[in-house]
Amino acid sequence: MCRRRRATIRWRFTRRPIAIISAATTISLWPGSISELSSNAEYWIGESLYSQKKYSEAIEQFNGVVNKYPKSDKAPGALLKKGYAYLALNDRPRAIVQFQYVVHEYPSSREAALAKDRLKQLGIDTK
Repeated sequence: MCRRRRATIRWRFTRRPIAIISAATTISLWPGSISELSSNAEYWIGESLYSQKKYSEAIEQFNGVVNKYPKSDKAPGALLKKGYAYLALNDRPRAIVQFQYVVHEYPSSREAALAKDRLKQLGIDTK
């Protein structure tokens, strides 16, 4: 079984610290050479931190995904989760900016639809 699959399985079974170690190992073994694998690993570290309510750390991790892999299929999800994390930290203005950025940069993505829904819930017009 590949390292990424094991990390995903561990994360899903709530062994999040082990998933973080496994994903970090993946990144260190193949830094930048397999960008899809690395972006997925970095994204799932952010997801794990978010699920542990370590929102500031998750935001930093999601920033890494967006900055290092802006064309990755994980970039829109990382931006969306940054918005959710900012909301969890009661930073509504930054959350709104993240959601608007998802809608602007990735308009046809599933994440853009979710961001629009959240913006509407926050009373922000998305037209």
